[in-house]
Amino acid sequence: MFSRKRPPVTLRVVLFALLDAAGIVVFSSGAMWLARGQTLFIPNFPTSTPAALITVVAGVALMLWATGQMLNEFARAAAGSEDKP
Repeated sequence: MFSRKRPPVTLRVVLFALLDAAGIVVFSSGAMWLARGQTLFIPNFPTSTPAALITVVAGVALMLWATGQMLNEFARAAAGSEDKP
């Protein structure tokens, strides 16, 4: 049987996870405005449909980028551990 080791959680991974959480909040703010016309956390943001659409797109982009960076860090850690005997 193969035993899998967990990749180390580095400071970079934690920072990318925080950016991912920020992307979720940004996305949720825009989606709430589009669904109900209400703000989520920040008063008066967004205030219009175009701003909400931009917020949704920016939130999705931030989430995808941060998740990709986390996966990249985990792949680097896995490749580095395979080289060690």
